[in-house]
Amino acid sequence: MKTFKHILIPILFTAILASCNLPKSTQITGQNPAGRFAAPTLQVISSQTPMTIIVPTNIMSTMTASPIPTLTPPNTPIWSAYNYTCELAVGGGTMTMNLSWTDRSNSEEAYKVYRDEQVIATLDPNSTFYVDAAFVATGKTLSYSVQAFNTNWQVSTSTITSGCQ
Repeated sequence: MKTFKHILIPILFTAILASCNLPKSTQITGQNPAGRFAAPTLQVISSQTPMTIIVPTNIMSTMTASPIPTLTPPNTPIWSAYNYTCELAVGGGTMTMNLSWTDRSNSEEAYKVYRDEQVIATLDPNSTFYVDAAFVATGKTLSYSVQAFNTNWQVSTSTITSGCQ
């Protein structure tokens, strides 16, 4: 039965296509005077009616330009000065850290100040200082760094680590 199906299906398919009376070839006969449309004419069998199809050939597409991303990384900020004071209390002290850096970049979008690898402030471009006050437990330290960044790049200062003793 399987062999019969494999023989019968191609024969039926061929018979259906033959009864459709499809054209045998396509020929482009000319172009209109404006040059914008090609007018192909299909060769047909004498029992068919000739027909012309007009196909546009000059289709203009438009694109909106995307903004060009900043490809230049900001220059790394450099520490110019830092100092801190501690007000001792039971179990530690309140440390006031004064951070100051040199803005060496023209391409930063902002600065981020980090304490113990957590962002504690986002500052405007061209900023050069920040003051932080935080409690420090006895025997513990706080680490600070500053990051200049733009859409595509981030560069950081070295890390400063201090504590109240």
